[in-house]
Amino acid sequence: MDPLTHAISGSVLARALPGRPLPVSQVILLVLFTMAPDADFALKFISDTTYLQYHRGVTHSLLMLPLWTWLIYSLLPAPRAVFDTKPSRLPAWLIAAAIALHIFLDLITSFGTMLLAPFSDWRAALDLLFIIDPLFTACLLLPMLAAAVRPQHARACALSALLLAGGYLGLSVSAHDKAVELARSERPGAQGYAALPLPFSPFHWQLVATWPDHYTRSAVNLKPGFAGSAPLFPQSFIDKHMPPLQTADHLQWQRLPSMQAVAGLDSLPGVAFYRWFARFPVLLGRDDRHIVFGDLRFGAGMDGAESPFMMQIDLGDTPSAWLIWREGKRSALP
Repeated sequence: MDPLTHAISGSVLARALPGRPLPVSQVILLVLFTMAPDADFALKFISDTTYLQYHRGVTHSLLMLPLWTWLIYSLLPAPRAVFDTKPSRLPAWLIAAAIALHIFLDLITSFGTMLLAPFSDWRAALDLLFIIDPLFTACLLLPMLAAAVRPQHARACALSALLLAGGYLGLSVSAHDKAVELARSERPGAQGYAALPLPFSPFHWQLVATWPDHYTRSAVNLKPGFAGSAPLFPQSFIDKHMPPLQTADHLQWQRLPSMQAVAGLDSLPGVAFYRWFARFPVLLGRDDRHIVFGDLRFGAGMDGAESPFMMQIDLGDTPSAWLIWREGKRSALP
């Protein structure tokens, strides 16, 4: 999820602990440790492609969690007594909890997290929340703002934040299950079904049915009367990031050819990388000079929506492949 949500979750963790409240210095440390896995942002200094390939890798791995916990704990300075007090070092288990909380919040999105790195590059994703969800963030943020006003009730506010966030996540789980069942009932006989979260509401879902040579996709609002966080954004921004939503009883489905149905790709650059990265790779266009693919996770093929992480292969005597980010930014692919 976004850095703000990770930071707030660290503050909630620190204030929710029973017993004597942690000192401010240790609260700040927990906030930083909750954000620490995203230190792999430094990979951007190598290249954008390297960052995309290894982001949410070893720093987000459950297998590496004990190592990161030990490393951080060993680097913490020894506590010093001041005025005969009994200082304490931040417990190792709490450092591990902060890192694990970050991993969990990334896991519930659709981007994918390499839980078994460096031994496997498999990406796990629970598809429960959009990567930026202001409503979920508000569930954590608002009680902590109340705690800043009433510090004597900080723990109660933190527990309220956990209950609100947990309830919101439970709502998303229920809506996700309904969306998957809707896709299954609308498109019987498919090889697989998925419901991917869309922005602004826990009731906005992209439905995907997988077939041997194509995908069918629709977008549904399970509760049309709920505006969610959409009123906070200008309509132009919404139109740029959202497909037209339909009601559950009036769905229209879009058919897109899958990448695996396109013959003769194995020798082309970028193909192996994109097959690994994209969960639902689709063919968006092809002519004598170019082939363009996209990933349904990021809105590929949606009318009017801007889709990042597309791949363009330039054909010719020496083919080349490019990862297309937003607004025309491109990175070379091997």
